[in-house]
Amino acid sequence: MERIPDSLPVLGRGGHRTPARGACFLEYTALLAGEVFTDAPRCVDAELAAVLRHANDVLSDADRPRLLPLLGRAIGLVAPGPAAGRLQRRVAQDLAAAVGSPLAAEELRWVRAGAVDRLFWSLMFEPVPVSTSPAWVARLVERLDLLHGCFEAALAVPAGSRV
Repeated sequence: MERIPDSLPVLGRGGHRTPARGACFLEYTALLAGEVFTDAPRCVDAELAAVLRHANDVLSDADRPRLLPLLGRAIGLVAPGPAAGRLQRRVAQDLAAAVGSPLAAEELRWVRAGAVDRLFWSLMFEPVPVSTSPAWVARLVERLDLLHGCFEAALAVPAGSRV
């Protein structure tokens, strides 16, 4: 385990060398989980981590604090080995169903492949594109909450029942 920083880092865009210089969402998550300071913590599914990494970096410094209520929620949202692919496919299906928009052929391929990151960002424009930056940020935070819920629900299903 890495040494715990003397103070909590400030959320910032991109990667950081040490918590003293700030932390992206996933670096902060790694610290909270007691892992080494990294933007790829073992305790978070790779597809969920990709979404969170992109969300952290796309938000402005002023909007990034809107992610704070989600900090720590991704810890443990991961399945080992081959179960990871099943988990990702299930989450992609559940996310698509929750958003409720018809999927294009490419999006259907992403669901079958468990490409949660690609599907998530494509669905940010569904059911209709938002017209203002504040509305887009609100949708992003809402969809991140939804995505976490999809992972939590999929992990709660017994392994033999997963897709």
